[in-house]
Amino acid sequence: MDENRITEVLSDLVRIPSVNPGFPGGTGEGRVAVYVRQFFERLALSVDVQTVEACRDNVIGTLQGRGGRHLLWEAHMDTVQTSGMTIDPFAAGAREGKLYGRGACDTKASLAAMLVALETMVRHKLIPAAHVHLAAVIDEETTYKGVSALAERVRSGELRYDAAIVGEPTRLHPIIAHKGVLRFRVEVTGVAAHSSTPEQGANAIESMAEVIAWLRQHARESFPSRSHALTGPPSLCISMIEGGVAPNTVADRCTISIDIRTIPGQEWEDVWSELRERILLLPMPAGVKVEVHRPFLTDYAMEVSPDHPLTHTLLAAANTYSAGREAIGAPYCSDASKLTRVSVPAIVFGPGNISEAHTADEWVELAEVAKAAAILIYTAMHYGEEDED
Repeated sequence: MDENRITEVLSDLVRIPSVNPGFPGGTGEGRVAVYVRQFFERLALSVDVQTVEACRDNVIGTLQGRGGRHLLWEAHMDTVQTSGMTIDPFAAGAREGKLYGRGACDTKASLAAMLVALETMVRHKLIPAAHVHLAAVIDEETTYKGVSALAERVRSGELRYDAAIVGEPTRLHPIIAHKGVLRFRVEVTGVAAHSSTPEQGANAIESMAEVIAWLRQHARESFPSRSHALTGPPSLCISMIEGGVAPNTVADRCTISIDIRTIPGQEWEDVWSELRERILLLPMPAGVKVEVHRPFLTDYAMEVSPDHPLTHTLLAAANTYSAGREAIGAPYCSDASKLTRVSVPAIVFGPGNISEAHTADEWVELAEVAKAAAILIYTAMHYGEEDED
């Protein structure tokens, strides 16, 4: 691979701000979408622009293959906020083999690798075994609107993909299983009173402490036995707490936010329903009411068989260019789960380390981005070859 070309394309992408509008100062993905569309047009590829929201488009380019399978490459264009960064987030500075900037690792490196891989195949007149569709999508960092809109077109039969590679920083390991997420709030309502006579009130904070204690015990006792071979057990985090109105008033209200990471085989609806039922059965003092709110964010866990043809092909490709790669699991979520829910087996793969994502000096190794592009070409050239026998 031409590492100079990798550097050029990744630098172009990083220099274009695409902070998700859900974050302070969010610009949206519009200018990156234009860049990707024009990139496809220069290669004379067919281009499909899917408007998801005003000024927020998914862009899909297609390179025709020689077989009957359709392979999707998918990467998101949005990034998180830039506040707290110690470097210029959009300078795309390169030194000592690394490129720095917001999104350099998560996940413009993956998008750059995919774009340069397509460009390389076109310029060298390589015809992949499967039709390759590269979808640059919006909104992965908040509510998954981009991939959800894409998945809906698959579900309706408008689009067909037999398998997918979803770009995220995985250090070139194919991730074939990852966790889902369930976030909801529990609210306890008590009775206010003067803090000098607490017996005249019903303290919502103290009752919430009982709820928290039960949640922690439940997670310690039940989660380890439900462990998944690749992702490990589910997890529970009480991530926020709010309550009380003044230092001299018995708190009449307390709310916590709960983040649960589910594993493949668990459905968030079942997990939430079970917890809701058991929380509502907890004994509470007179005057105290407990409400378990509907989830405000959910995502599904996913897994792909280690014996799936794409798993075999991508793993062979990864080890051809970067020895020691394995099919592994991850504790986080990605766009892949929305694709697997519409029967598109999706593997998460890309250059960079997740530990560098969203950081104050986000960076990625350029040599690894080049390897990712080579791996993608290898995969495109061989996935679906068995159909030709």
